[in-house]
Amino acid sequence: MAEEEDTREVLFPQWMGADKHGLTIEEKGQGEIFIKEVKEESPASHTGRVFEGDQIVGATIYFENMSSDETAELLKTLNRHKVGLKLQHKTGDKSPCRSPMGTLTWEGRSGFGSSSPDVILVRLSF
Repeated sequence: MAEEEDTREVLFPQWMGADKHGLTIEEKGQGEIFIKEVKEESPASHTGRVFEGDQIVGATIYFENMSSDETAELLKTLNRHKVGLKLQHKTGDKSPCRSPMGTLTWEGRSGFGSSSPDVILVRLSF
């Protein structure tokens, strides 16, 4: 249970890659990715919530500023991985368009959940 308590999500509104945010990442073991370095005075250091030695166990990608083509391409690259899709059903909305607030969440280990009754999280295994 202590592992869950140490897990936190840090939001980077304009993600441009680890190096642009002052992070050096490294892979250890099978698929384990860690923060090797947080550069001083970088966007990551200014959050006060990213530390050297942190393991990256998941990522949430917000679709709100992505085109449908970009979103579709991203989803195509996730073959054979555990994927959690956050889905919303809007009553009365028969539009085939996705919600502008849609998200894709990837977690390196199990532990999906939601506090909102309006959100359904679907687990897919490929």
